[in-house]
Amino acid sequence: MVVLSIGIIYYYVVPENSIWVPKCPWWLITGTYCPSCGIQRFLHAILNGRFFDALCLNPFLLISLPYALLAVMGKWYNFNGVFDKLNRILYCRKVLLTYVALFFLWWIIRIVFNI
Repeated sequence: MVVLSIGIIYYYVVPENSIWVPKCPWWLITGTYCPSCGIQRFLHAILNGRFFDALCLNPFLLISLPYALLAVMGKWYNFNGVFDKLNRILYCRKVLLTYVALFFLWWIIRIVFNI
């Protein structure tokens, strides 16, 4: 129910123009983008069918969202061990370290190239 409510809000509310939508603290302090800057605008664009615009706002979500969705599915819906193999892959030390390395690499790229 909460996810549906958030989806409805972000469908109608444009994050750039809204005073109540939370702003990124990193951006407010430094004036540079953090790795997750653009998620709210990404969500608004996706919900309104503007997929290319969404991907331009934060391309790192191409990696992050599928990984996060699979991780949630593997943990929350693992009835009778259906997703045990998936969980072993997703929570493997090498996979987690690769994700963290990509996260920080994306952060550096965003700062250097102001993406």
